[in-house]
Amino acid sequence: MIKNRLFVFLGLIILSSCQYKSAKIDQGNRVDTLLSKKIRLPAELLELQGERFLKIDTFVNEIKGKNMMILIVDGTCIKCVINHLNVLDSIFHSIIPNTECQVVFVLNVSQRDSAFFMNDLRPEIRASGKLLWDSHYYFELYNALLTPDKNLRTFMTNKDGKIVYYGNPIIDPSVIHGYKRALCTLN
Repeated sequence: MIKNRLFVFLGLIILSSCQYKSAKIDQGNRVDTLLSKKIRLPAELLELQGERFLKIDTFVNEIKGKNMMILIVDGTCIKCVINHLNVLDSIFHSIIPNTECQVVFVLNVSQRDSAFFMNDLRPEIRASGKLLWDSHYYFELYNALLTPDKNLRTFMTNKDGKIVYYGNPIIDPSVIHGYKRALCTLN
């Protein structure tokens, strides 16, 4: 039973990464499958505030009608949490100080690794963006976003929840200009 679930999970990752790669390679002839994809926050996510976990209902109501910068982060990767998350929060907050845009981090942390994260990594987070706890890849599965490509794990949505721009400014610093343009057109 566990082997079957693992096989299905790995298959989904492979299929989703192939789909996105073909869309990026063949952009001249095909519409990008990530742009204009509607993103939703599944009820299984929890908001992490300090050491407390809150249901996501209140947060979902707070962000209605707002643009979002969403970053999917591996919560068990020390480098991803300490360096990547904090730096991206800083970058995005430097370009969105006067806009109706919320920076959101979806932290993938398995139940097995939750104590390690809470004791060793959470205290190192300096980000002011919202932290959403995802213990079973609910966000990525629900939105069909499973991919190992870090450029596809950082994106911006409009007020309707549709992806309007994506890319990771740490991997490709030139995408920050695209985020700035997208913010100007949305506000």
